[in-house]
Amino acid sequence: MKRRRSGELENEVIGILDGGDWMSVAQVSAGLSKRLAHTTVMTALVRLTDKGLVSRERRGRGYEYRLNAPKDSLPALRSALRMRSAMDERADRADVLANFVAALDPEDEDILIRLLTTDLDDDAGTG
Repeated sequence: MKRRRSGELENEVIGILDGGDWMSVAQVSAGLSKRLAHTTVMTALVRLTDKGLVSRERRGRGYEYRLNAPKDSLPALRSALRMRSAMDERADRADVLANFVAALDPEDEDILIRLLTTDLDDDAGTG
């Protein structure tokens, strides 16, 4: 039996979940190109949940899953999660952020300032 390449199953699961709907393990399994054991698919979904890419919600006796972002936004989400992890590993979160900002090129600094300003303006308008 030919073994899957690392990440191949997770990538296929992500493709199936890309529609945005909540799906059970059985529904995800049905969309796979190859029939796999229920526990194999469930393990892939749990790993994606642990990575922060998928949400899980109890429905009846089981769980349903959906992507936390559209498939094409996942690389940005993965980067954000790595940044959050780096911040969580340090007692001084400001030090991590300061080093990150210091390493930005001017174009990225402008983007960050624009994003922060937009978020602050949006928050001010809701209170």
